[in-house]
Amino acid sequence: MSSSESELVEEIDKLDDEEKFEEIYDKLVRYDGDFKGMSLELMWRLARTCRYLVLTKGRGDKKSKEKWIQTGLDVMKSAVEQYPNECLSNTWYGIMLNVKCAEEGIKNKIKLGYEIRSYFDKGYAANKHDYVTLHCLGSWCYEVSALNRFERVIAKTFFGEPPESSYDEALRFFLEAEQVEPGHIFTLCRITQCYDKLGCAQEAKDWALKAIKLHAPDSEIEEAQRDCRRIAAK
Repeated sequence: MSSSESELVEEIDKLDDEEKFEEIYDKLVRYDGDFKGMSLELMWRLARTCRYLVLTKGRGDKKSKEKWIQTGLDVMKSAVEQYPNECLSNTWYGIMLNVKCAEEGIKNKIKLGYEIRSYFDKGYAANKHDYVTLHCLGSWCYEVSALNRFERVIAKTFFGEPPESSYDEALRFFLEAEQVEPGHIFTLCRITQCYDKLGCAQEAKDWALKAIKLHAPDSEIEEAQRDCRRIAAK
């Protein structure tokens, strides 16, 4: 990485800490959609920004939300083409596919679920100690475990068998992610929720008390944190 790019990465990370996502987007986006030659360090940071924009500014702005989702998909599709064996190219493409499927119907959500897991698995194969990848694998297992009976019937009808996982498997990934990088609010929330689903009341409450003390930066984490408050109040 050149010194100028290192300075840009440092600037982007500072803006991310300050939650100035639109400013980051303007600095990194290529409006022609051609991301060839862009470094992976900048590519996944642009995708991260697109995700945050979708979850923060996108709730009341459908047109901008669609633009941010497409930009995130485009940059990470280019990333997996340019850096096919790197952890973060695969993991962040999986993340953007997950952002996309959150806006679509259950049939496409389940269909994309298999593809999303394949990219997370590729990321994990490249680096078994990457926090983001471990958290994403935990999230995939958690969401699959939470599929209701109707959703499983749809999956079986169209795809033969629904994806399978368990809250135990999700918890293992989340605890490993917490060990790699302690204190991330979303991981703390998911650990709380896994223990709650598994009937481990005291463990769930202990983790919930940690999670509710932290700032929730987007709508997805706000929802998980509300559940932690419910669990802490039991």
